Amino acid sequence: MKLLRNNTILLFFFITIVNLFIFLYRDHFLYHEYCDYASLYASDTAKWRAFVDDFPKQELVEAKKIVDSSVRRGGISSTAKIVAIGKFLYSRFYRQTGVPSARIAQASPLQQYKLFSSSDSEKLWCGNFASMFAYFCWAEGIPCRILEIMNPGDHHVVNECYLPDSNNWVMTDVTTNHFLIWDADRNRYENLLHLRDSSATSLFSWQDVDDSVVRRPFQRAVYAPYFGNKNPINCYYRINNLAVYKPAEKIRRYFLPVAWYQEVDNSPGRNLPFYIKQFFTLLWLICLVALIRQIFRRPKSFN
Repeated sequence: MKLLRNNTILLFFFITIVNLFIFLYRDHFLYHEYCDYASLYASDTAKWRAFVDDFPKQELVEAKKIVDSSVRRGGISSTAKIVAIGKFLYSRFYRQTGVPSARIAQASPLQQYKLFSSSDSEKLWCGNFASMFAYFCWAEGIPCRILEIMNPGDHHVVNECYLPDSNNWVMTDVTTNHFLIWDADRNRYENLLHLRDSSATSLFSWQDVDDSVVRRPFQRAVYAPYFGNKNPINCYYRINNLAVYKPAEKIRRYFLPVAWYQEVDNSPGRNLPFYIKQFFTLLWLICLVALIRQIFRRPKSFN
């Protein structure tokens, strides 16, 4: 009995050390939610609404008022609204592009809009354009998500909006002044993966030129650093740091196979490190229970 208890104690301390190592290097043991083309471009938009639901509902109402008063025209289509919202944000803030201040990272999309509007010295980058654009689209009832192209040493953030009439996701990049991309040969709007993998030369986009929106040839060279190697793309369910990094959410992601974004990867990896973490966590709990039972188990009496 004593030998068994000693072995259990040694095993428990060994597994504890392993789990401490895993915790210290936890970024290497994350669960990755990979997706293919079919799942990414399915008509199910409900899961992407987590993005907008992470923020106060009254802010969405206020955002709709801003859109209605600034860019909306009665009865216009979803595509026209997308172009109008993109033009509204680009023309208002393109002169302020730069490295945003620390307080911007903690602000909601609506708060970011107010901060950028109140001071020309506040700088914004592609992620801020994308989050504000997505939020204003949701305020108008247009499902919109945020996609980040993970080029090594750099990245770029764009949007995709869902058009229910055509059952199609379409790309918009407010940062580079591209509001919807149109493939004239295939007679369709392009999503990000179509655009990345396409060799089409008859591509056009709606752009803000001298305070008017015109259709011009798409400037594909802008995306050469991001499309060249088919870099991984992260598609975010949510971006609110206050929601993503809640203790309960962090604990849930540490132990369970859940993520707050999907990954489109040309050569997706496996989740073996995550399941190794789960195995050693379960083994640690089993050893802990066994050790407690041995400590508190009363020795049998002999007559």
